[in-house]
Amino acid sequence: MATKTNQVAASAFTSSLSLIATNYAFRCDAKFADAAVLDVLKKVESAGYFVLGDYLPQPFVKGIQPDYLDQPTDDSVPVISTLAIQQLAINERDCRHIAREDFEGLSDERKLAEGDVLLTVDGGVSIGKPCLFDLKSDYSMDSHVVVLRPEGLSSLALVYLLASPLGQMQFRRAESGASGQTTVTEDDIRRFRFPSALLKSIDKTAAHIEAERRRIAAQRATLQAEETALWKSLDKLEG
Repeated sequence: MATKTNQVAASAFTSSLSLIATNYAFRCDAKFADAAVLDVLKKVESAGYFVLGDYLPQPFVKGIQPDYLDQPTDDSVPVISTLAIQQLAINERDCRHIAREDFEGLSDERKLAEGDVLLTVDGGVSIGKPCLFDLKSDYSMDSHVVVLRPEGLSSLALVYLLASPLGQMQFRRAESGASGQTTVTEDDIRRFRFPSALLKSIDKTAAHIEAERRRIAAQRATLQAEETALWKSLDKLEG
């Protein structure tokens, strides 16, 4: 009976020192050694792959914990947080603000520019949310968000690689830390693997998906406005 129990445990979670060494945090747990995930990654490797670090020559830039204002002012600056990044977009209404002088005191690398890729790296289920920064005004980010500035790969392509099922699977696998305080390290993200064949079409595919998403979002906004107007018409009803 003891032998059978040992066999079940071994089949449920098998690891090795060589596997553990591929993770920057040197983790040894069932999620990192998940056989189904390892099978997918082996197929990617056998078909030829690249790692994200090949296209990210600059260090990741992480935000700092801001000294938020109680209320925005005419010249205050929004700060993008984990909450503000949802469904590959920035919800400006969810951004809190810092004083203009605090923003001016930040290093240039923490002042966002069009084409930057934002990525959430802390906080359990909040990990792994990417988006493209395409706003015209001044913005910064908090300490749970990093900025990636790819070279040789379009920013939009990087967003969709990170958001893809293969990218999200690698985020879940690389997550480490105590419950509620988990994170994914820069070193592990740099090791994320994707099929080399994607490089031929990823820019075109990403641009197509983005255009379709924007079209659908515009339609959704129109329908929402129509529904709001319909509900407002109830105000005109008389008993």
